[in-house]
Amino acid sequence: MHPIFENFRVVTLKALLTSAASTYQLTALGELLYQCHHSYGTCGLGSDGTDRLVNSVQELQHSAASKAEGGTLYGAKITGGGSGGTVCVVGRNCLKSSEHIFEVQHRYKKATGYLPFIFEGSSPGAGKFGYLKIRRRATPKKANAIKDDGALTSEKLTLARMMVQSR
Repeated sequence: MHPIFENFRVVTLKALLTSAASTYQLTALGELLYQCHHSYGTCGLGSDGTDRLVNSVQELQHSAASKAEGGTLYGAKITGGGSGGTVCVVGRNCLKSSEHIFEVQHRYKKATGYLPFIFEGSSPGAGKFGYLKIRRRATPKKANAIKDDGALTSEKLTLARMMVQSR
């Protein structure tokens, strides 16, 4: 069943990526990512490391503190080569989102002893839709305050990936 439902999720994801940006759109995108991750895992193709990262993102996303801040993370899934290596996290392009990504990274290190490598940006494939842009940002300690008027534009979205070492 995974290939059938995954095809539906891909078609839905494409439709969402070409629709107007909104919080509802990002929430739906994030939910699709979680569904993809879960489905992949039920096929026996996931890993404890990537599951741990995705669960941490989901816990942070639904925490009271995150909701009080208007939410910065929207979803996560295993990606790349699969079978335990890279997790894609979609969130708002803001300082608080970066702080939440670092919190996920440190939760993982505390639980496993390994510190996941974080890299940000998107591939030319996502850029082809004009939806995400590759951007280099400073870490939260070095970042200047980012003015956020609340509007969701492609320049205000970030795609972070965390690479983990499988045990």
